[in-house]
Amino acid sequence: MKTLIYCKLIQFLLCCICCTQLNAQTHTVSGTLADSHTGESLQSAAITTEDGTIGAISNSYGYFSITLAAKKNIIIITYIGLAPQRIAIDLSNADVNLGRIKMAPASTDLSAVIIKADRPSMRRHIQSTQMGIIDLPIKLLMKVPSIAGEPDIIKALQLTPGVKRGGEGSIGMYVRGGGVDENLVILDEATVYNAGHLLGFFSVFNTSALKDVQLYKSTFPAQYGGRLSSILDVRLKDGNMEKFQADGSIGFISSNLTLQGPIQKNKSSFIVSARRTYLDVVTGNAVPYHFYDVNAKFNKIIDSSNRIYLSVYKGDDVLSVKPSPTDNISQTLRAGLKLGNTIGSFRWNHIFKDPRFFSNASIIYTKFRYNIEGQYGNNSLIIASAIRDIGAKADVSFKPNPQHSMLMGAQIINHLFTPNIISSSGINNQNLKDRPVKKIYNTEFGVYANDEFKASEKVSFNTGLRITGDATPGKTYFHLEPRLGIRYLINDKSSIKASYTRMVQNMHLVASSSMALPTDLWYPVTKNILPGKSDQVSLGYYRNLLKSSIAFSVEGYYKWLNNLIEYKEGASLILNDNYEKELVSGKGKSYGIEVFATKTTGRLQGWIGYTLSYAYRVFDSLNNGRQYFARFDRRHDFSLVASYDMSKRWSVSATYVYSSGSPFTAQVSQFIAPSPNFTSIDVLPVYSAHNAVRLSGAQRIDLDFTHKFTVGHAIKADLHLGCYNFLNAVQPGRISREFNNTTGKFEYRQAGYFGFIPGIAVNFHY
Repeated sequence: MKTLIYCKLIQFLLCCICCTQLNAQTHTVSGTLADSHTGESLQSAAITTEDGTIGAISNSYGYFSITLAAKKNIIIITYIGLAPQRIAIDLSNADVNLGRIKMAPASTDLSAVIIKADRPSMRRHIQSTQMGIIDLPIKLLMKVPSIAGEPDIIKALQLTPGVKRGGEGSIGMYVRGGGVDENLVILDEATVYNAGHLLGFFSVFNTSALKDVQLYKSTFPAQYGGRLSSILDVRLKDGNMEKFQADGSIGFISSNLTLQGPIQKNKSSFIVSARRTYLDVVTGNAVPYHFYDVNAKFNKIIDSSNRIYLSVYKGDDVLSVKPSPTDNISQTLRAGLKLGNTIGSFRWNHIFKDPRFFSNASIIYTKFRYNIEGQYGNNSLIIASAIRDIGAKADVSFKPNPQHSMLMGAQIINHLFTPNIISSSGINNQNLKDRPVKKIYNTEFGVYANDEFKASEKVSFNTGLRITGDATPGKTYFHLEPRLGIRYLINDKSSIKASYTRMVQNMHLVASSSMALPTDLWYPVTKNILPGKSDQVSLGYYRNLLKSSIAFSVEGYYKWLNNLIEYKEGASLILNDNYEKELVSGKGKSYGIEVFATKTTGRLQGWIGYTLSYAYRVFDSLNNGRQYFARFDRRHDFSLVASYDMSKRWSVSATYVYSSGSPFTAQVSQFIAPSPNFTSIDVLPVYSAHNAVRLSGAQRIDLDFTHKFTVGHAIKADLHLGCYNFLNAVQPGRISREFNNTTGKFEYRQAGYFGFIPGIAVNFHY
């Protein structure tokens, strides 16, 4: 019955499109937009008719198509920071392909034009059906003060509404009441399973190599799926097609270098970016740890209709403890930890003879693995785990007329899970036998369709459907994931939006209660472990303020979560093959209000964000089956981020952050009882209800001063002087229980990981 309803709906939409096509004789104008200085494709540029009645947006590859009547023969193309282009088109006979359009930076004497050119992007804030999206410029995210002067896009996104951080300094994101595993992080369409370095204090993304970042919290486009709470879509730069370019940074903790340039000018280019920490080198291996990242990308324009991209990422965390030459080898400890990602994607863009059709096909490879090794004398132990993906994805976008923008596609991913690989020798081998490598294969597949259409001048809809399946040994699951967004235009400066989204997740990340390392295990769904599901409704008000220089929004949401997974109290998964018996299933809910105001142009840029939220969990075997606060539930989050250009050479950035305390389960008392055989006395603790006590709230101020200068005629440089936690305020992140001799009672002490941390870095551009 459901299938019949969806078929009828699709037939109705196709009839509407055909009827619209017959209304007038039309032709299509198409082209690809690029920056004239770098050759980078321009995503989200606005293309409108001269009277502003018909418009289009360039896609993530810079391509656009706009269908016009013959009399609509002038289009205006605008992009933030670039000079607008006004192009006269002759549509009297046939479609027009403008080819590759290069847009130059706006000169300083065109400030009035720049302001006007920014208005189409501000209009998208009002007119688009998309809600729950964070789409801030990379240049602004890089200005946010950070630990030791190391820019980090995930740390910056944690300062936006609806996104909560984990512990202090952690890159873990908890989006609208979801867990850290409920975020799909993709780099050039390939999944990133571990997005952190240094136990999660830095993200794996080298900001100097990034072109665009978008975070979706609701109204998920149908091409995205596989997680319950958010999609973080990260895109690498394509590489400068005009000239060779070198960018680098020398910082307190790490340094990086990015090289890019044309292989064949205006036809192909490359970019290579590398980053490494050097605490191990500076300290003479007293701190035997380092991490590194390497990004590489190649792209080639084959002809006016075809373009290919090849992207590769490799990154590792390496910890190696070795004995000194004077140690007794038979009695010394050797230990090591190595974990990291290997990622690759190949993409092919194709423009059809009918320019209203654009396709992208991708082949994707992802692998995340970790190794823990320990040796003491003749005893050794190795524990390892890995997950590997091989996938393919293809979709076609179709713009039949200015009222409709459609997308259809399919995706398949083969997962290989190899959890709990154990090898031991020596005395330990008597208790920890080598275990054969247990491989679990799992295949996800799906088809999807999306249509954003304008029903009238006031009302627009975004309808989508994703049909997914998951084939696991002994069971195959099928799911319907409908998506619906509605926008009502109040006037040209304000609108109301609403949405409903269902998401399904076919794997779970489970943390072992016996370890504090980033070795949480990914497990697929099985006959007994069901896929997670989320249903979310959202309602929001959007307005442009101060001559369309500030984008303001208020969004409310309510989310239902089902088939969530947690470990039993005291469970250990790291040495356990029968993991299903150690897991429990439950459900959750979350709701809240988010207030967001952003300014991305002018000398003063930044944002203000506030979140009021509640997140709950219910598990039959936890807290006696009663509802409790999720461990990342924090009532209030407020952030203020500002960057101000004081002059051509000096600028200052600052952040102020306040967060309510997270809940935890506290020991409230204890009593003494004789042991069962009456030979000793046992002290038995009494705990509060699950997560019934909270840490104190925390606030923090971060600062960064930037001085621009030149070295010779070719090198431009920035000197960054900053500090994290300027007021040295305590950021409660852990607790300890101590006995107070004065009061005769046990008390909890709250401690943080970081106090005042200065930072210095030098960035250079050649």
